[in-house]
Amino acid sequence: MRSMHFSRACVAALFAALLLTTVNALAKDGRDFAGFYNLAHTKIQGDHVRLTLNLQVHNNGSADVRQAVITLRQNTGLELAGTTKPVTLLRLHGHVNLSQQFTISRREYESWRQGNSPDMTIIYRANGKTWERSIQLAPKNGL
Repeated sequence: MRSMHFSRACVAALFAALLLTTVNALAKDGRDFAGFYNLAHTKIQGDHVRLTLNLQVHNNGSADVRQAVITLRQNTGLELAGTTKPVTLLRLHGHVNLSQQFTISRREYESWRQGNSPDMTIIYRANGKTWERSIQLAPKNGL
């Protein structure tokens, strides 16, 4: 009797896990944009750091993206550190390389050096709406 009760619990848990996995797989905007970054020309100026952020952003979404702007937020996403020039076209399954100078807090810079990635989002218009999506970034040398 006890083993049958355990079996039903296992089946229920497996079903729940399968359902959650399916929902995550169908989420279109979970990882639509990803890429790599590296830092160059870093200059520490007191409590601030001026640097060049080199990006390679991949469009893994469901459509081409036109006239997109990429933003950098710092200090837990509250403060806008700046934006890139507009990206004319980022094709579906394509990528774009960007290089932009930013001034960030020294605290933010130290956070990146300890393994945290820059908080970057891409903002674009599609289907009559403005969309803002996170960009998952990983460090990479040689961009």
